[in-house]
This record gives sequence, structure tokens and C-alpha cells, in this order.
Amino acid sequence: MPGADAAMQERFSSFFFLRSYVAIAAGILIIALALDSLLVWLIPAGNTEAAQRHAADLALIEMQLQNPLQANLSSDIAARFVALESQFESALGVPLSLYEQEDFAGQDAFLSALQTGEVVSGFDSEGQEILYRLLENSDQVLVLGPLREPTTSRNSIESIVIISYYVLVAILLFLWVRPFYRDLSALRHAASRFGRDDFSSRVEVDARSSILPVAQSFNRMAERIQYLVTAHRDLTNAVSHELRTPLARFKFSMEILSKTDDEDKKTEYLNAMKSDVQELEELIDEMLTYARLSEENLQLHQTSVHLDAWLNRQMNLYAAGPVHVKYRVAMSNPSDDGRVHCNADLMARALNNILRNSLRYAATAVTVTATLSDENVVIRICDDGPGIPTDKHQAVFEPFARLDTSRDKQSGGYGLGLAIARRIMQRHNGSISLENNMPTGACFILQWPRMGELSPSK
Repeated sequence: MPGADAAMQERFSSFFFLRSYVAIAAGILIIALALDSLLVWLIPAGNTEAAQRHAADLALIEMQLQNPLQANLSSDIAARFVALESQFESALGVPLSLYEQEDFAGQDAFLSALQTGEVVSGFDSEGQEILYRLLENSDQVLVLGPLREPTTSRNSIESIVIISYYVLVAILLFLWVRPFYRDLSALRHAASRFGRDDFSSRVEVDARSSILPVAQSFNRMAERIQYLVTAHRDLTNAVSHELRTPLARFKFSMEILSKTDDEDKKTEYLNAMKSDVQELEELIDEMLTYARLSEENLQLHQTSVHLDAWLNRQMNLYAAGPVHVKYRVAMSNPSDDGRVHCNADLMARALNNILRNSLRYAATAVTVTATLSDENVVIRICDDGPGIPTDKHQAVFEPFARLDTSRDKQSGGYGLGLAIARRIMQRHNGSISLENNMPTGACFILQWPRMGELSPSK
């Protein structure tokens, strides 16, 4: 159904859009997370890493300050610190101070942290880190800092990471845009070839391509246009051939008519000319019917009909014919009311086209069997004629296709009857097929949904 197909195509296109969006978003997110992890690894995380880095330095200074055996040094820690301060600062390259615990009075949380014996980290008013350590068995606090920035500054590392982020995103976009551009180029070249009347031109893209729905739509459109152009060309050639025969006979009759004085001959040729005009009218009517059924916007008016009564009316048309026609209606449900939905006139046209074809070749009889189920209507028209070769079962439904080599309308027909029947069945969302009858003959099978959409009452 057109509405369902359009909805499916919309969902299909949305899937490819979402897939591309998710792939790009996930790629950018992965790049961001990876560079963030790298940034954390390259730049010291602050408190913990600085304390760990200088813990050994502070422990060494503490040992030297609390070692009274060193020559020429006072046993007082404060005095020894003053004597060694310049050496410590020169070795560490960082300011070093010594405070009393009472200098931090009121900072209970800070003092509690010092009592653990660990290095405590803090920051001054300018945001620079300072390390504190309480000397063992003492009320004095060793202060290291403010600490200097690492050799590789934080800003430099952040700049490198940001640049790397944009470069990686650009690479990711290139890897996505490159096949996208390639596929669009293929689509452009195919459209260009198609515009130069190369109707076999198609777009070939990978099944994972982002423009796969567009390529598939283009290919379906190209196939449809190729079919229509080919059908139009074949129809034009066939019509030209079909019209040429009666017109040639008509022209011949006019020439002979102007050269004879025999009244009987004149009457004969005039009747032949009338017959040719009638044949042209019938051919034009068949072609117009086929063209009308081929229109995409044709509105099919369906009504509810009683299948048995409708079929009986059609069979009465052949009651007096030389070939016996018999029919029956079979229902899967005995309580079925036998009503079906269809355009009664068009369905009668399809049935009669098939019946006339079967009667033309039947040896003794034609059997019509209608089967009703809850979902479908199936009508089988079988004859006991010579049958149709299996390799021709599809070709017989093409316009102006005739297996009979005769061009006489009484034997070969115009070749549009079965094509019109197929169009009518397609308009009913049904189908027509052909099977071999046993032991000889052919069986045409008409099938369509039993409960099609009814037209509104006028």
C-alpha cells in the first residue's frame, strides 16, 4: 500500500540519519573523554601529587633539623633551621618556613590533619599550593611553598590538548564526509547519465552508506521511468503496426472504389471500409482503456456485489456459444453471504477478456471456478485448448503480445485484452497468473482482496 510504503521509507531514512548522528556524537565523546584522561595524566592533579612529590624532601629536612649530632649546630630546632634555611631553599628551589602550632590557632580541622603526621596541602591568596608538615615530637610546623609551576606549564598542556581535540574531530569528520562526498558524486554522475537518456544508469553505494535511502529511491525512480519509456516506445511501435494494417486496407479499398463501376464491387468495398473503421474504433477504445488504467491517480470505485449473481450474469453472455462454459462458486464458510468488494464493471471487463481468450482456443469446454475465503477472492478460468508454453506465461500479459502469428482480429485479437485484465487486477491490489491445465490447456487465475476499500455513497 502506498501509505505504508511511504511510512516505511520515512522510518528507513530516519534510521540512517540517527545512525550517522549517533556515530558522530559517539566519536566526539570518545575523543573528548580520551583527551580529558590524557590531560589529567599530564597535569599534576594538585593536592595529592604535590604532597607525594615533596614528602621525601620534607622528611629529609625534618631529619636534619632534629639531628643534634651535626657539628657546629645548635640543639635548638629553630636555630638549626635558621642556619640551614638557605641551603634547603637553594636545593629545593622553593621557599621554606618554620612556624609554631599556635600560629594556626582556631583552625581545628587543619590542626587535626597535621596531627596525623601526613603532609597537608593548602593554597595561599594567589591560589599557589603550600605544603605543611608537623615535626615529630614537636610543636613546630615546617612550611614548604608556595610551590612553583612544573617546567611544562598547565596552560601549554591544555593548549596542546585543545588543539589535539580539534584536529581529531576534524579527522573524524573527514572520515565521515569522505564516503558521503564519494556517494554523492556517484549519485550526481548517475543523474547526469540518466539526463543524457542512459535509462539503465543506477547508483551503487555500500549498504552502510548514509545516502542509501536516497540511492534506493533514485534507482526505483530510474527503473520506473525506464519501464515507462520502454513501454511507451513499444506501445508506440505496436500501435503504429496495428493502425497500419486497417489503414492500408482502407486506402486500398478507396483506390479500387474509384476505379470500378460495378455496383456490387462498390458495395463490397464500402462494407470492407466500414469494417476497417470499426476495427480502428475498437483498437482505439482498447488503447484508451489500457492508458486510463495505467494512470497513477486513477480512482477505483468499488462496491459490494454478490459474487454468485454477478458471475451468473457474465456466464449468460456465453450460454449460446459453440463452446460449453460452466461455472461454480465454492465457499470456505457455509454461512458466507457471498458478497465481495470490487468495481463490478472493470472486473467484468477483466473476466470477459480472459473468457474470450479461452473460448478462442478451447476445444470443447471452459470451466470457471470461483473460491471465496475470508480474505481473498480467487477465480480460475481453465480451457482444454493447446495451452501456452511455460516460458510465455509472463509475456502474454504484455501489451500487443500475441502468440498467434495471425494478425486477423478474429483469431489473434489486438493483444491488449490480457494486458488490460492485468491492469484491472493491479488496480484492485490483486494479481493475475497463468498455469498449465491438465491434461491440456491453460488456466488463468484472478485473485484480489475480498474486502477492498468501498467508495463513498453518492
